[in-house]
Amino acid sequence: MSPCGKRVGSCVLFLTLTVVLPRISWADSGSVPDGSYSSLARTLRDHASQQVERVRPLVANGTLPKSQLDQAESRLADAEDELILSETLYGQPQVEKLTDTEAVDMVAAARRRFERQQKLADERQLLVDQGIISRAEFQQFRDELDARGRVLELAQNRAKLLRDLHAMAENERQLERAAQAGLPTLQNSMTRFEGNGHFTLDDLPTISGEFRKHFNHDLPVSALGQTLLHQSMQLDHRNRVDVALNPQTPEGMWLCQLLQQLRVPYIAFRNAVAGAATAPHIHIGLESTRLRIARAD
Repeated sequence: MSPCGKRVGSCVLFLTLTVVLPRISWADSGSVPDGSYSSLARTLRDHASQQVERVRPLVANGTLPKSQLDQAESRLADAEDELILSETLYGQPQVEKLTDTEAVDMVAAARRRFERQQKLADERQLLVDQGIISRAEFQQFRDELDARGRVLELAQNRAKLLRDLHAMAENERQLERAAQAGLPTLQNSMTRFEGNGHFTLDDLPTISGEFRKHFNHDLPVSALGQTLLHQSMQLDHRNRVDVALNPQTPEGMWLCQLLQQLRVPYIAFRNAVAGAATAPHIHIGLESTRLRIARAD
């Protein structure tokens, strides 16, 4: 075949692939359905699934090479993992609303997306070494790998925070059980300040405002009021706040001093209580108590 014929054949193949395999992008979906990234991710997942269904018979009859199906299936797997992230990492502003299963799925999805891009970047690096593609062309694959690495790190940090929240709530449950059983509290593990015996969530802006003014960043509140986590542990956490600060650090000591000045009750957990996992934190408000569930006679 002449060079001209080869160019014509390439153009025909390019046009075929353009029609059969439209590139998934934000523009493909028009506007974001319901203004939700999760809705967009679902749309792109469905789009990727449809591509796989279109390509599969074309590969089966020899019209397209098997590599095209592999690429379509990889894009589908990526879209499915992005949907998981949209509903967990991006779609849950409050980490305490995540379940343990969702946290595991979130990290696994982020890791799979990173590993797929790592494999792709490694393959493109070989093409760079062989002089087939330029380093400038390769950079986009490297940038995407870096971005997915940051997402994986964010997902892992979010999962760790959820584990810490479990440990914090477990500390409070152990304290509540000890109080019910009349057992002495562990003075080496916690400090209790009764203050004026009163605190509501309306008092939090004053405390957080003073903290920000002093440290130039937000108060690291990890659990605000009653959460699903505390509910599942049958703990009354209404008008109570958990702050992810070790009371032995400068920030933690400063916060405890501020609470004492304001006469706000708190419990500072320095480490594990009664065998619970270590989760130093400062619990603002009265201690959590067992939920009293009304029962009809």
